[in-house]
Amino acid sequence: MENRIRELRKTRGMNQEALANYIGVSQQTISKIERNTNSLSMDILICLAEFFHVTTDYLLGLSNEKRNKWMQNRVRSRLEEYNDFIAEYEELNEYNQKAVMEIIKALKEIQRKEL
Repeated sequence: MENRIRELRKTRGMNQEALANYIGVSQQTISKIERNTNSLSMDILICLAEFFHVTTDYLLGLSNEKRNKWMQNRVRSRLEEYNDFIAEYEELNEYNQKAVMEIIKALKEIQRKEL
C-alpha cells in the first residue's frame, strides 16, 4: 500500500504536505501511511481513492486494476469534456494560450492557499 500511495502522489507532482491538506490530515500522517506505520482509516482510504481516481482495492494492494468499470466510464466522460476545452484552447493564438495558462496557474495558487 505504501508504495502505491507514494507512487500516485509523486505521479501528480505533489509533496506529502499538499496531499495531507487535500485529505485533511497532517503531513506526518501521510508520511506514516506511506511507510505503513500508521493504520489507515476507512475515511482516509476513501478520500485517497477518490482523489487519485483508483479503487480502494488497488490502494490496499488487493488488486492490480486501478479502476473498476464505473470509474473507467467516469474518466472517459471527463475526457470527452476536456476534448471540447482543448479544441477551444487550440483555436487561440499563442499569446492567448499563454494567458490561459497564466490564469490557470493563478487559480491553482489561490486554491492551494485556501486549503
